[in-house]
Parts: sequence; structure tokens; C-alpha cells
Amino acid sequence: AIAFSVVSCNDSNEDSYTAITETYPAVQAEFGSSVDLNNLANYANQTVPAYITKDNSLLNPITDKGATLGRVLFYDKKMSSNNTVSCSSCHKQEFAFSDTALVSNGVLEGLTTRHTMRLVNARFSNELKFFWDERAETLEHQVLMPIQDSLEMGMTLTALEDKLQGVSYYPQLFEGAFGTTAITSDRISKALAQ
Repeated sequence: AIAFSVVSCNDSNEDSYTAITETYPAVQAEFGSSVDLNNLANYANQTVPAYITKDNSLLNPITDKGATLGRVLFYDKKMSSNNTVSCSSCHKQEFAFSDTALVSNGVLEGLTTRHTMRLVNARFSNELKFFWDERAETLEHQVLMPIQDSLEMGMTLTALEDKLQGVSYYPQLFEGAFGTTAITSDRISKALAQ
């Protein structure tokens, strides 16, 4: 399970936020021993090579706080109905955010029906739609579908919103990313897409 410890930090230009210590190995490898919401990885100003012709983030501009929230959500098993599966359970960072198995294990050890698609550079993907069968119009639409799939993560969006509202660190992360503590499926999808 993902465990966080919470300590205070201050910034003279912003409200007080929380530094979050992430003990999940893949996140800790990127952020080190703590995530300071006022000193984050530079997601918003990444260099985009000249050969890139499409940017799927134009309607959902990437911010450092939004992408950090998305990263925490991506690795958190609380996103599933029984706290056993996260997005990263199938989209494994070491395999280009895909899986080496033909199909992946979902909630209750059920098997998914298709091979996990890679997520590397989804921001710059030239596909017009997402998923093998192109059922998602946007990346923001796509990220919510596995959460709601009974074999993959087994949640309803309403249940997920309620569940995350009860987790001590999420209201503050959502406030950092979106300006208020409200946790909505729209905000979850935007953060995950970032």
C-alpha cells in the first residue's frame, strides 16, 4: 500500500501546503524522500521536440501541481474498489507503462480482456481516439474508463470521489492543483491525463 507522512512547509508567495513523503518506490525514485508542492518536477515547461505535430494537452494545460497529483493518483491502490490495484499495476513504468503479460490482473485477481496499452508519450500521440477499439475521444475520457471497469479497478466515479475525499492528503493535493479541495471525476481525469 502507499503510505504518506505529512509535514508542513511554507512559501511566502502562496498558502501553506503540505510536503508529502511517498514511500511507493516508483514515485520515490522520481521525487526523492518528499514531495514539496512548492518545489516540484518541471512538468509544465518540458521541451517539446520540433518533430512533434500534435499535443493532446491543449485543452488541459499541464501544471506541476496537477501532474504531481496525477502521479500520486496513478500509483495509489486506493483508486480500486478493494485497494489492490492502481493504474501502475498494469501500466508498469519499467515496460514503457505497459505490461509484459498478455492480459493483466485486475481487482479480485480477475483478468482484463485485453493487453495493457503503453502510455509513453500519450500527450503527443497521433491517434485520433484512445484504446484498442478507439472508444475514448480524449485522454481525459480514457483515464476514467479502467477505473469504472468491473474487471480492472471496479469503482464507480461517485464512489471514487467519496473515497478520495476521505483520504487525508487528497483534499490538499486537489486544492494545490485546482484551487479548491473539491474532488470530482473531472479533476481526477485532468490530473491523470497530465
